[in-house]
Amino acid sequence: THVRDRQSIITMSINETHGVDDGIMKRKTLVPDVDKYEMIYSGPHFHVANPYYKTPREQCILNSDYDNISFTEMTEDYVPRSNYQPVMPLSEYKKLFKGFQCGQDSDGKPIYEDWLDYYKVGFRRMMGPTSERTLICAVLLRKTAHINTVISAAYRSRYDCVDMAALCSSIILDFYIKTVGAVDLFPSRMASFPLGVAPKYQSALYSRTLLLNCLTKHYADLWSDCWREEYKQETWSISNKRLKPFDQLHEDWAWDIPLRNYFERRQALVEIDVIAAMALGLSLEDLEMIYTIQFPVLQQNENDTWYDQKGNIVFTCSKGLTGVGVDRPVWNTIRDQQQGETYVHTIDPKKSELYANKQVTYYAPYTRQDRIEDYRRAWAHFEKIFGK
Repeated sequence: THVRDRQSIITMSINETHGVDDGIMKRKTLVPDVDKYEMIYSGPHFHVANPYYKTPREQCILNSDYDNISFTEMTEDYVPRSNYQPVMPLSEYKKLFKGFQCGQDSDGKPIYEDWLDYYKVGFRRMMGPTSERTLICAVLLRKTAHINTVISAAYRSRYDCVDMAALCSSIILDFYIKTVGAVDLFPSRMASFPLGVAPKYQSALYSRTLLLNCLTKHYADLWSDCWREEYKQETWSISNKRLKPFDQLHEDWAWDIPLRNYFERRQALVEIDVIAAMALGLSLEDLEMIYTIQFPVLQQNENDTWYDQKGNIVFTCSKGLTGVGVDRPVWNTIRDQQQGETYVHTIDPKKSELYANKQVTYYAPYTRQDRIEDYRRAWAHFEKIFGK
């Protein structure tokens, strides 16, 4: 099936200019109260399967005035800053979104829902074909809105929400967007996205997607509502101490459930690529060809991103991870450290206002990953589980 076949609400939400002119919101950068419906997302807030990618700095004027958020430093109730705040009385503000139609009932009559109260799969509308990733989405919180540089899909079924977030976080759907040459994501394009993987793929796909997205207690009900006991039976396609075991998962959300180190988050995305390819009828050769031909920037970043023994990134050439890891001159002096050696790094305030002067310890030896080899191992792993 496709997105158009499910009961969904696709919207661009609040126009960035008219929303201010019409008295819906004002431009003001501060930490919103999510429970009071104050959060309004912008595109830089999220990345692929990561709803906590960046937060605006206190003075957010330029596109560069954002800091990368650390998954290990965030508290369980962490909320990033927002550049916009609702100024309407809450009752009026909520009425703006009550007229959104979410499918039809059995008699063909339209169903209207309180869109604000839904989890949403949020996408950056403007897509850069030459960036590391073109299709960028994450699960956005309930009780939130977004400006129109973001487009989202909300579903009556939370499993549909997770299903869409999973498939659209894979390079398979990203490849589709690249091939059609779309640079602006509109509802008509989203309506054609596939939705609803076969039951045998769901545990593997949903568990990894939830572990990547449900990073704070604000996602606790999404985690518990989509919980399945079979998540505890899932296994990684590689054996590595930096990977959190699935058998420790449980129905009640806790801070230590989500994937928090960069190594395990990358591995989950690699495996989502493989599972999505299998679910959509592609071969391993197709997946390898898609990656090697269509994702040169991702390849470049993979080839020069190094992880310490705790799963943290110690060095990366990725322009999207400013402030993460050490600079290249430092990296060149520590890259050959041996087992048992460490390096204590002090974060430059110019690189991160959020974590200025904080110290981070990196544990040698440092390793990088080969995505093609990881695809092959993951394919063999899941082939045994799903059958050819």
